[in-house]
Amino acid sequence: MRIQGVIGASLLAMALPAAAAAQDSSTGSAPAADDTRDTDIVVTAQRKLQTILDVPVSATVFSSETIEDRNYTDAKDYLLQTPNVSFQQGGRNGAREIIISIRGIADLKGGEKVLTQSAFATYVDEFSAGTLASGQANPNIYDIESVEILRGPQGVFFGRNSEGGAINIRTKKPTEEFYGRIDAGFGRFSTYSLAGVINGKVADGLFARLSVQGETTKGPLRNRHPIGGGTDADYLNVRGQLRWQPDDATTVDLQVNHTIDNSGMQAKIGSCINQGAFGLPYNLATPELLGGIGCYDAKGEFRKWVAAGPGGTRPQLGGLNVASIRDNRDSLYQDTRDHTNNETTLVIGKAYHEFGDKVGLTLVGGYAESDQDQFLDLDRSGINAINRLGTFSTKSYSVEGRLSSVGEDNAIDWTIGGIAYKEKFAAVNQILIEQVLGPWVPGDKANENRIFNSLKGWAAFANAEWHVTDQLSLIVGARYSYDRGTNRWSDVYAACGRRAVGDPLDTSTVADGNGPCQLTPEQALMNARGQLPVYGGFVTGGRYEQLTGRFATGAAHDFSPRVAINWKPSDDASIYASVSKGYKPAGGQANPDSGIGGNSSFGREKLWNYELGGNAYLANRRLLLQGALFYMDWKDFQFTSRQTLCVRASDGAIIVVTSDIDLSTCSRQLQVDSVTNLPKARSKGFEFSATARVTDGLTIGGSVGYLDAKYVKGQGLIGGSLQPLDGIRIGNSPRWTAAANIEQRFPFAGGDAAIGLNWSYRGKTSLGVVEQTTQTFPAAVDAVSLFNLRVTQDWGSNKLSINVDNLFGSEYYTATEGFSFVGPQLSYNPRTWSVKWTTEF
Repeated sequence: MRIQGVIGASLLAMALPAAAAAQDSSTGSAPAADDTRDTDIVVTAQRKLQTILDVPVSATVFSSETIEDRNYTDAKDYLLQTPNVSFQQGGRNGAREIIISIRGIADLKGGEKVLTQSAFATYVDEFSAGTLASGQANPNIYDIESVEILRGPQGVFFGRNSEGGAINIRTKKPTEEFYGRIDAGFGRFSTYSLAGVINGKVADGLFARLSVQGETTKGPLRNRHPIGGGTDADYLNVRGQLRWQPDDATTVDLQVNHTIDNSGMQAKIGSCINQGAFGLPYNLATPELLGGIGCYDAKGEFRKWVAAGPGGTRPQLGGLNVASIRDNRDSLYQDTRDHTNNETTLVIGKAYHEFGDKVGLTLVGGYAESDQDQFLDLDRSGINAINRLGTFSTKSYSVEGRLSSVGEDNAIDWTIGGIAYKEKFAAVNQILIEQVLGPWVPGDKANENRIFNSLKGWAAFANAEWHVTDQLSLIVGARYSYDRGTNRWSDVYAACGRRAVGDPLDTSTVADGNGPCQLTPEQALMNARGQLPVYGGFVTGGRYEQLTGRFATGAAHDFSPRVAINWKPSDDASIYASVSKGYKPAGGQANPDSGIGGNSSFGREKLWNYELGGNAYLANRRLLLQGALFYMDWKDFQFTSRQTLCVRASDGAIIVVTSDIDLSTCSRQLQVDSVTNLPKARSKGFEFSATARVTDGLTIGGSVGYLDAKYVKGQGLIGGSLQPLDGIRIGNSPRWTAAANIEQRFPFAGGDAAIGLNWSYRGKTSLGVVEQTTQTFPAAVDAVSLFNLRVTQDWGSNKLSINVDNLFGSEYYTATEGFSFVGPQLSYNPRTWSVKWTTEF
């Protein structure tokens, strides 16, 4: 890792000599967003096409050419190249799940029980795609025009879900000219892909475009249990578009985008650290537990943990010598096959009409629907112990209208508009007990529930840009919003403790008005027939309904202004200063399955962002420099924590569950989730990037971000106990992020060839985006330095590309999950390679 970091830092340092070389050049054209194309960077931060010199925002923009040349396939690829952006991938929601953090601002939407809106606006062609059953949206980026990552609050134009920033994806639109392409590829782990585009004229003024992308892979891990399976995944995206232009003043676009994203087992390997089977007599020497596949000794942490134990060993080893335990990098051992099947549909309509040559009307409406069907082996072992079944669905609607000035000679450019939206989320959860576990017997369901969230609201906004002089502009904008959220639970049950054969059901009130214990309809039928299963003299204790804490709601109004000054000392440079506000709405979180009727309400989170930045084309526009300094001040920071509690059977006392508690001593377990407001947090730092065309064939660029994001005042969970958070870094916010890229193009084999190398760096960080459970392994991860290599060869309309990701096989993970029989599970990211052939016609 140290050598790789030195190489990467050297690549980054080359950006400055490259800049100097570019300044000495007298020919060439301007670099665009992240490459050296001949067009200016274009952003839609103010809901219209503008160059980066005209917009007071810190933005990283990836053009379609860059996305294709670098073989970017989803959000992680471009986020790795963006300063002060971090992410986690490899959670429970499928192979493309992603949890983003920008400048230390991260989502609390990782769990379906949390009624908080996203901190990020993810837009596809001006329609919000941020609320999906699979979590944060990760839209398809095949056949797109650009991806824009806007950092800092974008409240005026994007509203409630843009406190941390916005991700704008613009698809390529239908045109009159006939165009087609086919992409076919294969890669490591039996990965095969096929994609294509067809575009052309349907009738006068009516054009159509269809793009299809599919991929199948076996993934890096195979299940060595006789049941088979592995980390298989299948992906299909179909996007159909129509554009109607009845006259020069009117354009109407319609898009339907459908995605199927199915995954098998999660690409995570058990670390075996603190391995425990929750009261069951299993350890690492038990063949049924791991089947001999071994443990993932990431960064040597497993052996460090063993060595730190009493006498250099651990009871979880079951007498095994640590040297006999295989360092597992390729296998799972589960008695049950996982699956996570996601399906998403976006329908987006947009109409634009100009009234004369001074005023334009834009209407954008859309509908998003997503579904997830999931089955997980929660114990993650070869022992049939505990599984989870869940189905999740979302529906969202929005309609937005804007009137704006048009033309380039206005003293004041202005926009006024409004939006209304509604979102619905539904979930069905079941935790299935498959053997005698703690107080339960097979057939019990530790938890059952149905959850329904609804969000609705509206906003009105306005923005005016006064061109004081040809070089100086004053921009003033504001948005007034109202948002209301409701969190409602129903059919909430928890399993009662098992009882001796012949003992009656517990008919007393279990806790706080919940209860009594009753058999399920299926159990009652079996009992009437004398067929209720008996386990060691015990039978099921039934279940009790949890009647309290099943409803929570919250609503709030907000006024979010922005004031900015944009000064252009020349036609090729701009300097800006801005003050802007962002917010997340108030809300409430019900929590009936805590068993103690818990729910929580939380206030509006407010953030002020103070920023100074600039953009400049230099050296005859062969060099682009971008930079920003920022300071963000949070108040009422929304914060989520979770505690698992044990009701001790001996005396009824409620205690916090830790790794050394024997769960068989618990009559039942409670899980308490709550969302509260911390009084204060802050984030400050800078971003800088440079891109240069050193020669006509050599392009080099790099970026660096520094971030200091900390809690200033408040209390939260650290290691399971409530402690002051003052001065602790906010999770998923590494201090340093950096990236560099170099590409050389040259004639070869009768065509044009290119060799490119990309480097990305993320500093050490905690993964705790919702609570600071621990500041050590596995919730705190070391710095990671990654290299990707690409080689391309063009012959006119044909192109061959070879790509290697994680070139040096760096050992890293971006997600962890603690609940299992095999210790914390770490996401696995090995080296991959792919070969792709593209034909255009």
